[in-house]
Amino acid sequence: MKKILAFTLVSALMTGCGGGSNGGDQDSNSLGNDSGSGSSQDSNGSSSGSGQATVLEGTWRKPCGPVSGQEHHDIVTFTSTGNTFTSSIENYIDASCTTPYAEAPNPTASGTFTLGDNVVLGDGVTATEHDSHITQFNGAPFIIDDYNIIYIQDDTLYIGEGEAETPEQRPTTLDYSRPYYRVN
Repeated sequence: MKKILAFTLVSALMTGCGGGSNGGDQDSNSLGNDSGSGSSQDSNGSSSGSGQATVLEGTWRKPCGPVSGQEHHDIVTFTSTGNTFTSSIENYIDASCTTPYAEAPNPTASGTFTLGDNVVLGDGVTATEHDSHITQFNGAPFIIDDYNIIYIQDDTLYIGEGEAETPEQRPTTLDYSRPYYRVN
């Protein structure tokens, strides 16, 4: 059960499986250099206090697209305020995301996160460690930790490929196939 719930949450935070291009010249816009955040941050984009804004501040949405290994599509929304987050997944049976998938849940999750060290990936991109602590799943208390990486270029958020239950399992590549876009 924990694996299913972790996969659902990771799906909310990930951009899906698959590869893609390296996203172009991305080093110049690493998290620490993202001037559009308007917040007080240290050099890697993390907040200096639990209530202060981070580079993730606001709402991010992964548009309608296929769910890897499944026969349905989803829209994922991730909202960050300070170091807290909420996420929701809307599941659909059609590629235009107009017909809800009645048999699939539309899971929600919430919790806290921290942004850690910058990490230079094999493709030369400088990503940032993202550690999340999920405390609610579908309104019920739930405890799970996830260790990932993120990269923001302009108003596009890329998440690491794969899932990790320990820092040692943290992804070392980004998934460029279905990024999130800043909504506000």
